[in-house]
Amino acid sequence: MKTALNSVLGALALSLSVCLAPGAVAQEGKYPSKPVTFVVPFPAGGSADSVSRALAENLSQRWSQPVVVVNRPGGGTLIGLNSIASAAPDGYTIGMNSISHVVQPAVRAKLPFHPVEGFTYISKVLEAPFVLTTNASLPVKSVPELTTYLREHPGKANYASFGVGSAGHIFFEILLQHSGVQAIHVPYKGTAEATMAQIAGDAPFMFDMIVSPMPHIKTGKLRPLMVTTSARSKQLPDVPTSKELGITDLEMPTWFGLVGPKGIAPAVLQELNAAVTAALRNPAIVEVIEKNGLTPAPSSPEEFRSFVERSINTISRAAQAAKIPKVD
Repeated sequence: MKTALNSVLGALALSLSVCLAPGAVAQEGKYPSKPVTFVVPFPAGGSADSVSRALAENLSQRWSQPVVVVNRPGGGTLIGLNSIASAAPDGYTIGMNSISHVVQPAVRAKLPFHPVEGFTYISKVLEAPFVLTTNASLPVKSVPELTTYLREHPGKANYASFGVGSAGHIFFEILLQHSGVQAIHVPYKGTAEATMAQIAGDAPFMFDMIVSPMPHIKTGKLRPLMVTTSARSKQLPDVPTSKELGITDLEMPTWFGLVGPKGIAPAVLQELNAAVTAALRNPAIVEVIEKNGLTPAPSSPEEFRSFVERSINTISRAAQAAKIPKVD
């Protein structure tokens, strides 16, 4: 994954340096006229951090102003997102959000900001599907067969996730609610531990980001049943999408996006959106991103906001129906 991301980010940096040439938009007296802070609510070294640093470096070249990445991890992204939401809405504090943004309202009793109204939505950046997999030794080769299997084994079939209230946990609950069947949730400390439980047969079903199970899919230990996107994955072209299977609430990839505090001026928002959109539509970077199982996902601010609001509502309904407890 690290090698793949390095390839993606290298192409992103190259594309941005071409698309966002210094001085192309910024003029004297216009935004930005001072350094911009780019908040990353994750530790340094991860995928969100790497993408953010590539964007920041090239936006700095474009504007001839420093764009400084500040890592503010903690609280399941709440610390970093709160620092964005509480900043002055002048465009000088922006940052990366992710699928955690839409999961947190479902699993937290209190938030330090309004999950929708507290932000200006600039654009999605990248996305990749979650994939539903099963232990390949089981007689389950499709989602309908999984539903039948669960119906025939009530209260006996386990599914894994990488934690209570995680996206994988909630996604499987959405599937169960859609299908009208039951299964037992077995949370693990992380993706690696959960995957080993799948392979061992202890908890043979799981939703996870596509990158994690791919090596085991290739060796035949895990079998993919569905991806959570509206279009099929180029890595798994024979695997149907949630949309094809009629489970529209599971059209929910993992993603990264760019946000700022509520109230950023329209002209500044337009510039930020145009910069990200231009870079992510460059053919060279699209090719590299797709080869690594990711998808460029530029959007309008309105589309991004609508996506976030819809996702929050869907996940919150599913979590409530599954009686997933909220934490303080």
